Amino acid sequence: MRFVLQFLMPLIALSFFGFAQNQEKWSLRFSTRQGLVIDWHIRTVTKKLTNNHAEFEVTELWVRERIEQVRPNGNLIWSSQVTRCVVNGEVIPASQFEVTVSELNPLGYPSKPHTILPPSLNQLDDWLIDLFGVVSLVFPATEVGIGDNWQQQISIGLKSPNEPRRMTITYRLEGKEKVNEKECLKISVQLQSPIKLAWQWKDTSVVVTGGAKLEGAFWFDPTIGSVRRKEFNLSIGYTLESEKWDGFQFVQTTKYVNRETEVKANLLSPK
Repeated sequence: MRFVLQFLMPLIALSFFGFAQNQEKWSLRFSTRQGLVIDWHIRTVTKKLTNNHAEFEVTELWVRERIEQVRPNGNLIWSSQVTRCVVNGEVIPASQFEVTVSELNPLGYPSKPHTILPPSLNQLDDWLIDLFGVVSLVFPATEVGIGDNWQQQISIGLKSPNEPRRMTITYRLEGKEKVNEKECLKISVQLQSPIKLAWQWKDTSVVVTGGAKLEGAFWFDPTIGSVRRKEFNLSIGYTLESEKWDGFQFVQTTKYVNRETEVKANLLSPK
């Protein structure tokens, strides 16, 4: 469920149309009216295999977002609240979820850059989910046509012996598709990143190697200025190898983790 909550980003945008060399172009910006309420239904399916132990989780979320303020510079202040949550058939009280408030500029970037803290070994899975959970829809500063790509760079701070890294997210305007009989612009998103982390203590060393891949899409309806659908598939696989001195010898252990997460979100309102 943690992965889903990372995607509770405002998805209201205004599209300006233009023409260049007979090709249809769009200038995409986040821009909407203050007080607008947006309702979502999000379903996620997670399968995790740790060595020979399998876990399976289905989560459904009903989320309400609200544009609290539109600043003079076009920045949006929005709130997000989980109104209903069901995990593997069990209802989780909505009171357990806090209202989050954030600000983003017209291109979709947060007013304050994302801060990704270094991982701790005992929270490695949560850190990886948080890392890839920062992927959201952003727009380029220039006009785009069908087939055009743009990118977002995210810096990752890591402690020694690891080195800081940058993560590249690629977006592409794929074309037009209908969602519930409404013509939308389909914008794909892709991310592929190696996983290589190390920890060193006095009598223990741990090395994690693997990779992660995220693929998904946003279906944006220019007529209402909203994303009508978003879908993501995240695959994470890694090997954790540890070596510890027990006073007599080095004891080695290995853990294999594979995690597949599928997220589907549909706009409930406005229609």
